[in-house]
Amino acid sequence: MESYPIIPGQGQAGQDPLAWPTGRGYNQSMTLQTEKLGPSSIALFVEGRLDTGTAPLLERKLKQFEDTVTDLTLDFSKLVFISSMGLRVLLQYQKAMSEQGKKFSIRNLTKNIREVFEMTGFITLMVQEEKFVVIRKDEDGHVIFSLIGDLDADSFSPLEEELLQLKKQNQLSDAPVTVILDMEKLLSLPADVSGALKQLVRKSDWDRRELFF
Repeated sequence: MESYPIIPGQGQAGQDPLAWPTGRGYNQSMTLQTEKLGPSSIALFVEGRLDTGTAPLLERKLKQFEDTVTDLTLDFSKLVFISSMGLRVLLQYQKAMSEQGKKFSIRNLTKNIREVFEMTGFITLMVQEEKFVVIRKDEDGHVIFSLIGDLDADSFSPLEEELLQLKKQNQLSDAPVTVILDMEKLLSLPADVSGALKQLVRKSDWDRRELFF
């Protein structure tokens, strides 16, 4: 996975109708991480703020994929803000991909970003059906399982499947694997499912795995 930290210059406040206030507590940067999913399939993880300062930089990054990528997914699980300029970049790219018969979608919206997409009608244009479990690797090679929403009997099954599949792929290897269960966006964990999760953690363990919550 490639990582691109982007720190824009100061912009002028008050010119974007969807802009949030800036100042203490608001990160002025955006980080882009790419993960190759297939020969012409890419996931692009967008973290931070997509605003007037960073939107042109995302636009340039998207244009790099035009000739080689036929299926692009943007992951917004760590996007904290999007402005109308950011929405404009997404709309233009979605239109260009559609005209070429290519696939472009967005997944894992946070509550604030979802509200903006619903308010503008973007939710039906380009948002992919969201999954409870989002799996990615960070720059250190750690496998991160992000749990999004409510952990119930239905959503437990895909988590169990993915953890056991990871064990099957790695248990015969001598290389250590660090697994992180990211529960920052977990909304609920019933007592019965919590017990099943503890059992799953033990069941999916192998000698070279390190597990962190």
